[in-house]
Amino acid sequence: MLDMDLEDYLEEVKFQMTLWDYLEEEMILEWEEKAREWVDTHEDKRMIKKGEDVTILFKSEDIFEELARLYYRAKRDNTEEEYWKKFKLF
Repeated sequence: MLDMDLEDYLEEVKFQMTLWDYLEEEMILEWEEKAREWVDTHEDKRMIKKGEDVTILFKSEDIFEELARLYYRAKRDNTEEEYWKKFKLF
């Protein structure tokens, strides 16, 4: 199991999103805002919260590319609402 500070984790996902030409900066920043809201409102044993610090536990770095790909598809297919209903960081 790997672990990463939330800030670094989000930066890795956002970097992967920049590789998709379709995803503009404002879309990526919108994703980040909603992902942070998700972290604030959900509890999971794969998120370790200590005060304002959050550590994310995950199995593979492939998750960054996967999250970027799923978000790209949601934007492209206009299924973003469904994307956020099923959203998970890990």
